Amino acid sequence: MGVFRVNSSTAPATAASQPVTSPVELVEFAVGQVLREEAAVEALPTILELLVTLFGCRAALAFQQDADQEMVVLAAHPRRAGADQALRAEICALSAEHRDVAAVGGYFLAPLKSFGRPGDRPVGRRRSVLLAYSAPDSGRCLCAVALVGDSAQWNAASQATTRALAAIVAVQIRHANDTADLAERQVRSSALIDGSPIGIIVADAAGRMVVFNPAAEQFTGWRRDELLGKLMVEVITPERDRAAVIEGFRSYLESGDRGAYVAAMRVPLLRADGTECLVELTPIPITIDGQVHFCGFLRDVSELERAHAALLESDARMRLLTQLAPVGIMQTGMDGLSTFVNDRWCELTGMTEQEAVGASWSASFHPDDVERLEGEWVREAARNGELRTDCRLRPVAGAVVWVSLAVVPVEAADGSRIGYLTAVTNVSDRKRAEAEKEELLIAERAARRDLADQTERLNGLITSAIPGILVENELGRITQVNQSFCDMFGIAGGPSELIGTTAARTAVRIRRQFAEPAEFLRRATELHAGRRPVAEQEIAAADGRTIECDFAPVFVEGHYRGTMWGVADVTHRQVLKQERQGLLEAELAAREAAEQSQFKLAEQNARLKELDEAKTQFLATMSHELRTPLTSIVSFTELILDDQDELTPDTVSALSVIQRNAERLLRLVGDLLLLSKLESGGFPLDLAPVSVPDLVGEAIRSASATAAERGITVEVSAADGPPVQADRLRLEQVMDNLLSNAIKFSGQDGRVRVQAGQDGHRWRIDVSDDGIGIPADELGLLFARFVRASNARLAGLPGTGLGLSVVKAITELHGGTVAVRSTAEVPGTAGHGTTFTIYLPISP
Repeated sequence: MGVFRVNSSTAPATAASQPVTSPVELVEFAVGQVLREEAAVEALPTILELLVTLFGCRAALAFQQDADQEMVVLAAHPRRAGADQALRAEICALSAEHRDVAAVGGYFLAPLKSFGRPGDRPVGRRRSVLLAYSAPDSGRCLCAVALVGDSAQWNAASQATTRALAAIVAVQIRHANDTADLAERQVRSSALIDGSPIGIIVADAAGRMVVFNPAAEQFTGWRRDELLGKLMVEVITPERDRAAVIEGFRSYLESGDRGAYVAAMRVPLLRADGTECLVELTPIPITIDGQVHFCGFLRDVSELERAHAALLESDARMRLLTQLAPVGIMQTGMDGLSTFVNDRWCELTGMTEQEAVGASWSASFHPDDVERLEGEWVREAARNGELRTDCRLRPVAGAVVWVSLAVVPVEAADGSRIGYLTAVTNVSDRKRAEAEKEELLIAERAARRDLADQTERLNGLITSAIPGILVENELGRITQVNQSFCDMFGIAGGPSELIGTTAARTAVRIRRQFAEPAEFLRRATELHAGRRPVAEQEIAAADGRTIECDFAPVFVEGHYRGTMWGVADVTHRQVLKQERQGLLEAELAAREAAEQSQFKLAEQNARLKELDEAKTQFLATMSHELRTPLTSIVSFTELILDDQDELTPDTVSALSVIQRNAERLLRLVGDLLLLSKLESGGFPLDLAPVSVPDLVGEAIRSASATAAERGITVEVSAADGPPVQADRLRLEQVMDNLLSNAIKFSGQDGRVRVQAGQDGHRWRIDVSDDGIGIPADELGLLFARFVRASNARLAGLPGTGLGLSVVKAITELHGGTVAVRSTAEVPGTAGHGTTFTIYLPISP
């Protein structure tokens, strides 16, 4: 219901001209307006004017509560009272305070502060308001009348008259609202009937048509104006059914029994062109103003019947196609249960149709793939609703079947999903081919890694080798060269200056290092063209040195891949030859002088001859085998040094240099071979229970002599604990390497600490020194092959850079780990030392 608004200027002129001299006459006037329907509301300003005149008030206002329970002004006299915002606000505030009065349709009196100027008020008079309410309707007041005046004016007559007027106006407002609601309902009903997509017909108790909506017109061909008022059975009911319909009307009117007309039924209906159509009729009897009417809701099902037949035909074709299709097909509902499978699906899954239909979709797939498929479906459904992937079906007779899977939603005509269609194609052959290809790729990557490792080891060996080595590829460009080669021929730029240039250009560059440059170039060109291995080619240098050259072409599967050159300074061998010749001459002279001198000379000559033969054999095989020549050098050097009294100081010094460098190379080769075996995993361990405290004690005893020579104190702390399953010899090698490094990098009178303890799961062994330390940015590379700390190289400390690589490989082969922490030495200050930590698992 809305809120009525009345403008005082619209009040009928006739109302104001009628004399009103008593409250009774005023009430009778208002009742007369009610009888004239809406006139009471239109005459509300006139009624308020008469009310003010009758009781000598200052003003009268009519209010109505809106849907929010707020007081809205309907009319006012004089008009300025309705526009007085302060007065309206004060009356509304007073009404809110007296909600209980409004709830029962009563009235109240209250003083006012607003309305008029203080000078307008008679002395001793108080301004007040009389506010009367009509009875509430649906929780709100339809009309409230307020009289503004002096409090002395509010007698029983004014109170009764005000309440009566509020009630009269409320009755008229309520009547107007009911009339509007009824009209609105009628319009709404007509709109629903006319706009309904379902045909609606209504016949009265006599069977005459009173309603025939546009939807019924559309599929019957009849027009509403042709049918209204005519008997329904004579127009739209086929003749064969008319008696039954008439009997149904009569039976219901007499007994209320609906008979067969109690639910939706399919009946024939005559069209305007005389043809019949099949409709679905839902009959409903209704009573309007005590009269029975028969209402029917019609739906043309002719097209539906044809569509249903077409659907059955389409379904039959679909089932035939799925049986003939070379792919497996399964249809599921929204609950994931299978509703259809074809023969190919049963063949691929090994399930019968009875087993598959009604089972979950996951029953057909490999258990290990179900969770993945569910996750992929959730992601794809959020995007486009289709899933395409490869997966496995449930194993059949132990064989795994790989399929290409496609899942698409099945939608109803309205676009809603009613299930899913799944198709699978056998791709097992493709998967096997992919697996074989992957295995080949893995093998190829492994081979490449092995080749890279071998190349890296070769590069390290070449770099650290004492003889000069140069390697060129099949195009004649240098790919590898070591520092020894550059030092031998005075190439200041080092290996980086030569790599990438041609070997022929390098030969021209160094030719002047030889006594006969042209002969050197001729011989080098001849060797390169012949591509045959040549060893121990001695060439005289311009500075008096004797340089031995080895030439080794490289062939891979019969194809030339380059050449390796080896050069070594063998001047010392010539000196030995000359010394031997002098000794032989001295022996002949001494033999003539005295038998004893002759004996000594012969013995020395034999010893020198043996030495010469050993050196010759070493130099002959130096370029091809390193370990055997180095072992021979170490052995024979020790043999010669046993008789230092018979040698000159220069000879002893030279032999010591040979011994140190040979032992260094021998250790390098040994470490390389050991490291290669450890990294390849083919190095066997002789496992047995090993006591860690005993292991540490033995390592300390082995290193004590070296430590004592340098005045270094070794402190050890090893608690008791369970043994570890390990190769004792290899763990001793780990401890020896760590202790050797700690002693080597500690200063004179330094301190080395070894601590061993266990936590029930593993042993921890710490080897600490107070030496020069390691730069922080080099700690991550420390365990790589041929890596040494930069400050160790600057200090001139010996080492190959392989010891820590061996420590790491042996420790990890035992299932342990190795760590390092250190602070590098700052120039001008003392170093903070280094700590290496070994973790070994305790035997279960």
